[in-house]
Amino acid sequence: MTITPEQQLVLELAQYRTPNKEKILELLGQKLDLSEVLGHMTYNRTAGIAYHVLRKISAPFFNREFEMALYLIHQIQALRTNSHKHAVARIAEAMNDSGIPHAFLKGSILANSTYPAGCRISSDIDILLNAGDLTACGDVFRELGFVQGFHDENENVVVPATRRELVNYRMNYGEVVPFRKVVDEPGINLIEIDINFSLDWMPHGTEQAVDNFIRESETYLFSEGQRVSSLPKEYFLAHLCVHLYKEARVITWVEWQRDLGLYKFVDIYGFLTDPQLEIDWVRFEEIIRANNIVEECYYALEYARTFFPVLGDIEAFASALERIRPANTDYLEQVIDGADSSIVYTWKEDLLTRFFDLKRYRSLERLPSLETI
Repeated sequence: MTITPEQQLVLELAQYRTPNKEKILELLGQKLDLSEVLGHMTYNRTAGIAYHVLRKISAPFFNREFEMALYLIHQIQALRTNSHKHAVARIAEAMNDSGIPHAFLKGSILANSTYPAGCRISSDIDILLNAGDLTACGDVFRELGFVQGFHDENENVVVPATRRELVNYRMNYGEVVPFRKVVDEPGINLIEIDINFSLDWMPHGTEQAVDNFIRESETYLFSEGQRVSSLPKEYFLAHLCVHLYKEARVITWVEWQRDLGLYKFVDIYGFLTDPQLEIDWVRFEEIIRANNIVEECYYALEYARTFFPVLGDIEAFASALERIRPANTDYLEQVIDGADSSIVYTWKEDLLTRFFDLKRYRSLERLPSLETI
């Protein structure tokens, strides 16, 4: 598993809690292709983190174009996060008033808690919901001016989804077409609400697990006393893992070149290294076993440790990971067809090699089906 100095720098600059100053300065002292580094970080949403890390270690000035790009990204992300935070607060108030059980997920919470300002943005606002509450929830969003449809970037309008598109999303992706609203606020021109009513890519099969998660939701306090419903830390971590797994394991996401976004692994790294959070690993294990998501969580946590070996130094984490390790881990190197799980592909390259290759779909090889063996 050999990676280039440029690739090493990408990973080092993502470790915003535990930066290795000596290693980063040693890498920066080399004649690197900084455009490659910048490209990877921008595509993987870690450029804002990189700027924060450089300032945290008091790195000396070394390249105007590179540092200016990181600075601008960091600044606009701070503005966007603040605008998003206000939107989350408004939506949360409406959801609380409706009485519909729910939980805000992922970036909406993380950007305003475990990350320093400017380091984490969200493309959308994820909310976990029971499938039976979709209609009532949609009414709440429409009252707030949201439209279920697709964003026309050129005209900056939301085009309502057709009935066929609504059905296709739900049946093929285990999702609903997002609710969107055009805005004109600092750093953001569109608010998007992504409803999650399944833990995987299938529309049915995880209803009980979703209900179990939502039942455990608790109130988080944003600044100015805004109340936002989200998940307890062990459930939150489990959902981060399941969501990462869902996208990394399905060939559609590989073809979209969105299966291995580094920020998803940074979310787990940041969560596990947060000094304010102490994960109860016994409870975490109970949760993932009770909801039949052990393989999903092992996948995400094991690969997070591959990206960030420092996680292996957390004794309780390493012990828990060993306890939940499945007997057969072949699936770690496999991708399936979301519409037909009997169609399986295997990777011919290791994780880090394929991560840095956006054309990694070329290194997939279809395995013979059971029927042909």
